[in-house]
Amino acid sequence: MNKNPILLLLITTALVLGLVSMQAEDGLHRRASDIYAHYLQRWDTLVSQTHALQLALQQPSPNRAQVQSLHLVARLTYKEVAWIATYIDPEYQADYINGAPLPKLERNFSQVNALSPKGFQPLEEQLFEEVYTAEVLEEARQLSHELQLSVKEFGKFNPQRKWHDYMVVEALRHGLVRFATLDLVGFDVPASGAQLRELQAAWKGMENGFLVFSKGLSGQNGQKAQQLKKLFAQGSTKLSAEHDFDQIDRLFYLRQLVNPLFAGLLDLQKGLGLPHATDLQPVKTAFNFKANNLFANDILNPYYYTQMVPEVANEAIVSLGRLLFFDPVLSSTNERACASCHQPEKGFTDGLLKSLATGFNGTVQRNAPTLLNSVYSPRFFWDMRVQMLENQFAHVVVSEQEFNTSVMEVMERLSQSDEYRALFNSVFPSFGNNAINQYTINTALAAYVASLRGFNSPFDRYVRGETAHIAPEVKQGFNLFMGKALCGTCHFAPSFGGIVPPLYQEQESEVLGVPAQAQAPYTLDPDKGRGAGLPKEQHPIYYNAFKTVTVRNTALTAPYMHNGVYQTLEEVVEFYHQGGGAGLGLEVPNQTLPFDSLSLSAAEKKALVAFMRSLTDTSGLTQRPMRLPAMNHNMAINERKIGGLY
Repeated sequence: MNKNPILLLLITTALVLGLVSMQAEDGLHRRASDIYAHYLQRWDTLVSQTHALQLALQQPSPNRAQVQSLHLVARLTYKEVAWIATYIDPEYQADYINGAPLPKLERNFSQVNALSPKGFQPLEEQLFEEVYTAEVLEEARQLSHELQLSVKEFGKFNPQRKWHDYMVVEALRHGLVRFATLDLVGFDVPASGAQLRELQAAWKGMENGFLVFSKGLSGQNGQKAQQLKKLFAQGSTKLSAEHDFDQIDRLFYLRQLVNPLFAGLLDLQKGLGLPHATDLQPVKTAFNFKANNLFANDILNPYYYTQMVPEVANEAIVSLGRLLFFDPVLSSTNERACASCHQPEKGFTDGLLKSLATGFNGTVQRNAPTLLNSVYSPRFFWDMRVQMLENQFAHVVVSEQEFNTSVMEVMERLSQSDEYRALFNSVFPSFGNNAINQYTINTALAAYVASLRGFNSPFDRYVRGETAHIAPEVKQGFNLFMGKALCGTCHFAPSFGGIVPPLYQEQESEVLGVPAQAQAPYTLDPDKGRGAGLPKEQHPIYYNAFKTVTVRNTALTAPYMHNGVYQTLEEVVEFYHQGGGAGLGLEVPNQTLPFDSLSLSAAEKKALVAFMRSLTDTSGLTQRPMRLPAMNHNMAINERKIGGLY
């Protein structure tokens, strides 16, 4: 037996420290289990509440006040536990329990099959109708029955799920994203006017979960937990004092409460030595839960939306992609480049209603959208017909109105340049003598477009706390955007585009009823948009639907809408203010935009524009190549213009 006293002391110390560590970890696991046990109880309560609502609606003449009250009670219970439920299975929640009250196509279905909306939101719309007609009652009863079944079905699998300590922290951060981007904008409270009570329930649910989780933490972790408790308590106090949902200072909640909690929970997770879900099961995710701010530059993962990995999208491939982007040799006439329609100085648009077609033969079908931050989307083009960034180029190449050539011809042209061959061989050495091919061209262009990103606008820097001041009009505009004006219910923070939080995996389109002309008499623009895009989406629910694009850098990208009908942001705001196409008097049977006026004052409209202008950021993104590679075997085109002639 070893008698070395120093060695024995080290061994004893190590055993004691290991035991303490195990006890602390066991304590965390127990607290995580306690939180989940409470969640299970509350979900069972939700099952009972939705059943009571269903029974009340089955009465021959349901009591209006009673069913509305039962619905609200169930909603508040759901909001209390939503931070866990949506973390467990966000798709199920969105499809069957708390999805938007809009029809959509069945997920991964090969045929065109529209699903009616299900869950709390469409049910709420029926329960708060002015008159309970036979049709309204029948719809409400059916929705209530389906909701009860879905809640009960989800509850069956709850006890089978394992709940770990790291999940508590990540679910809380997940819930904070929901709170800031969905709850604060009233995204899922379409008719009842109960937004404030639901906000309070959502916040209280997270606060209670954290109080249980942080119980008994000591040392530095205990100090961190105390700071987070204070922030949660401050939020509860402030929410209890709110009286008007439209007047909530959303910027205060985001900057002073949500972002500090989001960062503090991450710090606590590190301090406790807890893993991230992506550490345990490495998968690409769109939202980066290792970021410390909802408006951090790395909050969204561009590589989720592409086939690339960070190692591939290096500076060399981006530089090659930039050359290709500005080189008109890709077009049949050697006069048109990607940059013809996406000019850096105009926010990577061209300032035209619709881009010019090759040979000045009219125009292309739609307005050129910005490429800045366009990588943050799982769907591309206005009609959302392309599902991967790398696949965009092929559509442009073969279009008679755009490049009017073929991928094979582009490959042949590039191969005639010693410089291009050397560049491709250097960037893609594994392809040997075949480095110029469809994959490498697509990848280089995609890498360049993916590099055109950044959340460094004046507003971003203020929200991150990097600057102390921003104009009061911008603050007011943000609060309107995320509140009364309803912009944030479709243009979701932080991208302010149509990718849906908190996972940012799904791209929304909207039917706005965009007119063909900016002045009366109005007619509906005939472009069917998404309804004429992918064959499996050619369904009436998508007629006149277009991708919800980002409003970042929108100060640079006039004119606006898919057809360029509006020349100024003020005109765009007025269009939404009046209620879209239906508000203008057009017949738009499937319009997803609310029809009624937003009741905005002139000052409020001005503030909205000021906020959108504060999202301008092109720093480091507008560099053009100094020269284009020489074409050895076709010297006549070596004087081609960088970015194209037109």
